[in-house]
Amino acid sequence: MKTKKVLLIGYGSIGKRHSRNLIELGIKPYILTKYPDDLNAVFLSDINEIKNENINYCIISSTTARHLDDLKKCLALANKPKHILIEKPLESLYSSGKEIRNIAEEFGISTFVAYNLRFLEAFKIIRNFVKEQKNTIRIVEVVAGQDLKEWRPFKDYTESYSAHREQGGGVDLDLSHEIDYILWLFGSNFKDKIIYRNKISNLKINSPDIFKLILDYNTFIVDITLDYIRKPKERYIKMICENNENLYFNFITNTLKMGEKTVVMTDNVEQSYKKMLKIFLDIDKKNENKLCSIEEGLNILKILEV
Repeated sequence: MKTKKVLLIGYGSIGKRHSRNLIELGIKPYILTKYPDDLNAVFLSDINEIKNENINYCIISSTTARHLDDLKKCLALANKPKHILIEKPLESLYSSGKEIRNIAEEFGISTFVAYNLRFLEAFKIIRNFVKEQKNTIRIVEVVAGQDLKEWRPFKDYTESYSAHREQGGGVDLDLSHEIDYILWLFGSNFKDKIIYRNKISNLKINSPDIFKLILDYNTFIVDITLDYIRKPKERYIKMICENNENLYFNFITNTLKMGEKTVVMTDNVEQSYKKMLKIFLDIDKKNENKLCSIEEGLNILKILEV
């Protein structure tokens, strides 16, 4: 593990989480940021400081609208990383996401998008449930919402990228995890889609605070609601089946209910980040197919395009 050299671009809340997890995995990361702290890492103010290093991996966790530019910055190194993980979503625009894909293909770099919820143990059960009940599922309801003012309690919400559309903010992009796992569970061959996206609260932001997406899969529909408004926060998926063998998973309480049976899962969202990193770094290959591919990340942006 100590021989793996990882460059991290972007050191906000998610960048700090990735950095801590890398250190716990025995890796001292190179972090490109204007705001270094006392973490046991190598902080860089300019990427040229490591121009002679053989960087194996790169994690891009900067503001969404900067992902494309930071990818180009990373690939300007003489020894280009062979593996890149881009924090979700892939980019803020579908056109920029396509450019990322084209660049990755041109340079032959394996590139993934960091949708970590896939790595929750609950999804092993949920995926098996979908397989068993695929002919009886009729309604899938997905909700993820939280008051933006309480999302990052130690930071003024108006200064976060979430508040600014031009930086890639907006609840549709911020909580695109929900769109990712729906496409992962059911595929992208839906018949039709309906989108509602708006700013309806008194939050001092210029990005959408409410997003609704309905996907028509012919024999069932998926109804997704994302918002920056509700409190207490909610996050769940519910599957309603015609034979009454229903499923409900609450991401906050980590409780999974199928029919009359209720199970409290033993892992959590924080652990899912570390699982994702392990697989990205080739520590554990058995779940490699869980990593969100660049094409899957692009499909999400395509859905979000107006």
